[in-house]
Amino acid sequence: MILQFGAIILTALVIAVILAIVMLLLGVVITRWYARKKDWDDTLKTALIVNGIWFIVNLILNLALSFVLTSYISSIVLLIVDILLGAVIVSKFYDKEFGESLIFVIVIQIILFIIGIIVVFILTFMLVLAFVGLFL
Repeated sequence: MILQFGAIILTALVIAVILAIVMLLLGVVITRWYARKKDWDDTLKTALIVNGIWFIVNLILNLALSFVLTSYISSIVLLIVDILLGAVIVSKFYDKEFGESLIFVIVIQIILFIIGIIVVFILTFMLVLAFVGLFL
């Protein structure tokens, strides 16, 4: 039974890592698409750098805040920091004003949020199938 529980934990961790990588890659694609739509620099390099920095800082903050605040409060704090930090990063790498970058980041965050819900639903379904499979 303990071995099965360990397998479930391992499956959940693998799905969390897969989710993070999928969201990073989707962030790059969406950033390039939206930058192209706004006639900004839509190169892969810029989108990778922006999303890479954004991802690493978000990961560090998420880990730090998860030990300090409750999940709802940390989620709200992370969202605010994520949007503001993203706007600063976008304004530096795309050479745009902060207000314009803020709108850019908010649009990307909304799109990623919607896609994230769908991806989490699919990965959770896969986790449930793995969980049920252990007991059959």
